[in-house]
Amino acid sequence: MKILVENSTWNNIGDGFYQSALFVLIKKLYPEANVLMEEGPILRAFRPRREWQKKNVLHMMNYQFADLHIFSGPVIRQILTNYKEKIQQIRERGEQYALISVSSAGISDSLRIETGEFFQKYPPLLFSSRDQDTYLKFKDYVKNSYNGICTAFLVDKMLPVDTLDKDFKFFISSFYKELEPFYRVNGEVEISHVELERKRTFFGLSHRFSRHLNWLRPVQEAVNGHKIVRVNQELSTRFNHINFALPNSFLSYNLLSYLALYKSADFTVSDRVHSCAVSLAFGKPARLLTNSPRAGIFSRLGHDYKKDRGIMYPNLDIIESEAEKLSSFIKSSI
Repeated sequence: MKILVENSTWNNIGDGFYQSALFVLIKKLYPEANVLMEEGPILRAFRPRREWQKKNVLHMMNYQFADLHIFSGPVIRQILTNYKEKIQQIRERGEQYALISVSSAGISDSLRIETGEFFQKYPPLLFSSRDQDTYLKFKDYVKNSYNGICTAFLVDKMLPVDTLDKDFKFFISSFYKELEPFYRVNGEVEISHVELERKRTFFGLSHRFSRHLNWLRPVQEAVNGHKIVRVNQELSTRFNHINFALPNSFLSYNLLSYLALYKSADFTVSDRVHSCAVSLAFGKPARLLTNSPRAGIFSRLGHDYKKDRGIMYPNLDIIESEAEKLSSFIKSSI
């Protein structure tokens, strides 16, 4: 059996966390199968805007064949655009597709119904959500549905991740919807002791523009002997005046390097869902500062990110249990 797992549609490095962990999970569950990586929709990953740009795209995924294709991530809103022709092609060739660790966050009710009807016409072999809301919205459209988890929570179980020098004391700060807060710590450098002075924008400008003025901020390299490591998950050299505006800024084309930082940090403070997810996966606390509907992945594992200032503490037993349940569901379906 040949299985292709989508692992290319990274709008930022965080997408690589759940896609790569899922790829390794499938390889472990099916050691005798030929499990390879599949290219996903370029329009999802790189978002060309102009029609002539879209016409010039080589859709490599249309030339990849397998017994089973596996797609993941916040793709449900894109099924009828970026995935429709591919799914139709798959089913017309007698192949199968599966949706694992998927989200429908922000989907309108009309699009939900239209997408659900498409699933009834071209049913996936299995449908595993990464948040309960997605499961509830589509369980009546897809017979073989499961209220699953985000596979980003499996990075420590699936991927080989280094541990950094134990004398390197630091916590992670990662922001992309608002400006990074100013940090103060009362006492020991623990997540519950961290006080934040938040500044969403400069001069009332939208974050899109005010982030270019980060260099105007007071330089804060460390707090009480702990460095502040700024993890930037947007892989671009276009705006290095933003990327490296503050001390201890980090970018890499290697997702395992990012994970080594999360594994070795004392804790994470971020408005990025997957920054906090992988921090918890490595047994480290995280503070989430966002109201994104994608944060439903935490509720699925019993975390209430809306309480206690957004601070969440890891529960590796729940992750282990849910990983086993997800594996069993996949094995029973394929």
